[in-house]
Amino acid sequence: MQPMLRPVKIGLFFGLLCLLFGIFWAAYLTVNHEGIHRDLADRERARLEETFLLSSPKAKPAPQPHEHGAHPHDKTEAQTVKAEAIHGDHGGHDNPLIAEAHERLTRGHIHAMGLGLVSIAVSLILVFVSARLMIKTFASACVGVGGFFYPFAWIIMGYRTASIGSEAAAKSVVPIVAFSVSLVAIGILISMFYIVMAIVKAD
Repeated sequence: MQPMLRPVKIGLFFGLLCLLFGIFWAAYLTVNHEGIHRDLADRERARLEETFLLSSPKAKPAPQPHEHGAHPHDKTEAQTVKAEAIHGDHGGHDNPLIAEAHERLTRGHIHAMGLGLVSIAVSLILVFVSARLMIKTFASACVGVGGFFYPFAWIIMGYRTASIGSEAAAKSVVPIVAFSVSLVAIGILISMFYIVMAIVKAD
């Protein structure tokens, strides 16, 4: 490795790793498209079953066929809704929750590619700015590490969307998002500061 690249090698490494992961994840989503939909559907079905189990009151004894007005095939409205919710076609492409979950999984690929490029670009820019080597290493590492972990928040959110719902899934990854975004912001701000200082000195 060239001596001038050594201070930013962490950012370059994670940037390249992020790009490789983004490519792999895109291929995985394409090849296993239907399998992912089935998995998401199973997760949503399990959530619905648990929801009905916890929220429904104690079932009343079913009327016997010989009782007045009763029929062995009669169902209450709640039972009908429950059956339709659990056994319905929740894995279809028209299901809004499944579509949202799959879109979040796709955003994992988009952010991985974008932040990988950002990490590499920032690291290369830091090579040419006038700053101490330790500062270059710190800024490059912040962008690289933060950019690498941020796409995983979307992937985790995507799978959890079908399991616990859209809003709850978004809240569950707040710590990962806060950690990743903070690191990327710190690295970019440090880089911008030294770029501005270089421009001012040049004038």
